[in-house]
Amino acid sequence: MLSEIVALVRLHEIEFAPSNNAGQDRERLRLEMERCRSEISPALLARYERLKERYAAAALVEVEDGICPGCRVVLPKTAAKRLKDEIVFCDHCGRILYDSDHIYHLHY
Repeated sequence: MLSEIVALVRLHEIEFAPSNNAGQDRERLRLEMERCRSEISPALLARYERLKERYAAAALVEVEDGICPGCRVVLPKTAAKRLKDEIVFCDHCGRILYDSDHIYHLHY
């Protein structure tokens, strides 16, 4: 079972990947998306869907040097620390933030 943030990042990757896949690959991806959705709380999934309506592929963004790449605002140092333990939202734009080093460490 994936952690909630790992499942959300994977869902986001699938949803916004170029759709060159056909046939069996589409079905495999659809099933993987369903699995990811099942591991995300309904409240977080609803918030993600609202953010996608507003920001599309930039609803979920990887923190870059302590900055939200969506709005370019420097994050408080406490937010960077919290990325390792909880779901963090940008205080300025509301996007869901993640640290790829932490995500891939959890996933592998």
